Amino acid sequence: MIAHIFQIENHKNVENYAFNFIKFLKDNLTKLEFSNHIFYFSYFESENMKDSITSRLNEISFPVDKIKYFDNQIDLMKNLKINKYDNNIFHQLSSPKVFMYLFFNYTLLKNSTWVIWGGDLYHVFINKLSIKYKLFDFIIRRQVINNLSKIVGMKNDFKLLKSRYKTNAKHYFALYPMPSKLYTINEYSRIEKGITKILVAHSANAGNNHEDIFQKLLPYKDENIEIVCPLSYGDLVNGAVIEKRGQELFGDKFKSLKEFMKPDEFSRILEEIDVAVFALDRQAATGILTTLLSLGKKIYYKKNVVPADFYEENDIKIFDTNDLNNKYFDEFIEMKEDDQVKNIQNINEIYSQDNIIKRWRDIFDS
Repeated sequence: MIAHIFQIENHKNVENYAFNFIKFLKDNLTKLEFSNHIFYFSYFESENMKDSITSRLNEISFPVDKIKYFDNQIDLMKNLKINKYDNNIFHQLSSPKVFMYLFFNYTLLKNSTWVIWGGDLYHVFINKLSIKYKLFDFIIRRQVINNLSKIVGMKNDFKLLKSRYKTNAKHYFALYPMPSKLYTINEYSRIEKGITKILVAHSANAGNNHEDIFQKLLPYKDENIEIVCPLSYGDLVNGAVIEKRGQELFGDKFKSLKEFMKPDEFSRILEEIDVAVFALDRQAATGILTTLLSLGKKIYYKKNVVPADFYEENDIKIFDTNDLNNKYFDEFIEMKEDDQVKNIQNINEIYSQDNIIKRWRDIFDS
């Protein structure tokens, strides 16, 4: 039996990815295969998230005996230990309590898999750590990570992890099904519009480096542009600062998105985007990137940051945010149609149902 563990926070994106992953397995595994899976959710104080995902699972007639809810991480971990599953798959692994439990219950590690989501890996590389957390990382996290059975993530994420931890885990790569629509070449159209819409970052978190992007876009402020800035989740206090700054620099050409949208609603916003600019120093926003690529949009992303290397390996063209300085406006927005078409075809091949289910089967069957 395989157990999937999700931590549902006050973050709709986590719920969307969890729900779509479960639905995807239900629809694409045989009944016999699917009978071998069970799903754990820890929701802490987010009772509304529990109700929301329960309602969505009921809509697809999902068997209730396949779901276990816990408002306490330790109770969840004790349940995993009692049931002795063949594989405990942690869809992100960041909770200190979970690490502590795994540290003191060593036998669980040989049957445990960590699916890297980004922040659960990168925070020890990019954040200033307290002395207390440095000790926790050196003693507890290191011992757990070094002895996990499998780790799932992009190649360069695993390479980064191995620069800090001497893990014995076997590396796998897998993809989550998209929570929103993936567009195909048949839906592609190259329409010239009067206004150029520019997407800036993907959330309100400071790690998006909004100010850096604003400064790169400032030379274009007198062009016929609209800057679209999603600020509906993440650090909302920082989001208010970013909104004020965007309005100061770009006036009524700056549009913030402060209401959380359903995936399909947000996809319709992305349809209107011409250029997207990101300045992240770690992997994030892969869902938005994937949708934008399937739409043939021009994307700027730091070339030294995962997943830029993944796109390059798969013959997907993106542009380096670090090279954005002093470009003429036409050069900034222009992208060859051949590159757009190739991006659409390649991203659809990567995210095909056959490819996604094959990669997860490799993890389940090993």
